[in-house]
Amino acid sequence: MSPSKISVFAPGLIGGSVALASSHFFPKARLAVWTRRSESLPSLRAALPKAEVGTEPELARSSDLVVLAAPPAVLPELVRAILPYLSPSTLVTDVSSVKESVERSVAPLLQGKARWIGSHPMAGSENSGLGAARTGLFQNAPVILTPTASTSSATTRDVSSFWQALGARILTMSPQSHDEQVARISHLPHLISSALVLAAGKKPLPLAGPGYRDTTRIAAGPSELWSEILLENRREILAALKDFRSSVDALASALDQENTQSLQKILDEAAGIRRNLSPSS
Repeated sequence: MSPSKISVFAPGLIGGSVALASSHFFPKARLAVWTRRSESLPSLRAALPKAEVGTEPELARSSDLVVLAAPPAVLPELVRAILPYLSPSTLVTDVSSVKESVERSVAPLLQGKARWIGSHPMAGSENSGLGAARTGLFQNAPVILTPTASTSSATTRDVSSFWQALGARILTMSPQSHDEQVARISHLPHLISSALVLAAGKKPLPLAGPGYRDTTRIAAGPSELWSEILLENRREILAALKDFRSSVDALASALDQENTQSLQKILDEAAGIRRNLSPSS
């Protein structure tokens, strides 16, 4: 895909990184960046001096690609606002961490008005906002695409081409499969990270080393956004929590019974799975 105009709606960590990366990897394309807060405009202009920035939905006009980076709950309202400025050839995607609910709320609004496909970059950090955005955020990062039966092969191909140009690795699955798997690889870890911080409390913090820091880093993420994500995908997360509880119970039982063999078996199994994780670049 070689878009002549890319529009990014909401320049937080992910949206801001999409804008920065688009400016770098598509230098000939026009770039428009929308923010709902006028006070954000000076920092946007400083970070993206060649981009057209503003607070009006009309920024979407003439776009080949629109990237929706606002929270899932506000996407329907945002889509309704930009609909008059889209064409049937406009490619619209998002970056949401939940997919079934977004598909239900956004796809019908865009049917016949634009080309739609869900995206989810598995990238980011515990930090948020434009100040945390960076051009290379998507280098070798997985980006999950969630086409449905109504998604054309051309739409999937074009959005794949865009993310690959930003350095990403493409994975494709249904919205349902996405929510089930991401619940276990992203949403559950956030809950566990928060629980670990609360269980440890403040007193041991001066002793904290890499183990504590690595396992609790994501607990520092923005609570408003994460509350929305967790509630949107609560069914799959509750199923994942049930399995996690079983694992914790097995560990507790092995410790309580001083069963070295059972404890080592659990730890060995976990270590073996973890070692299969490909190193990130």
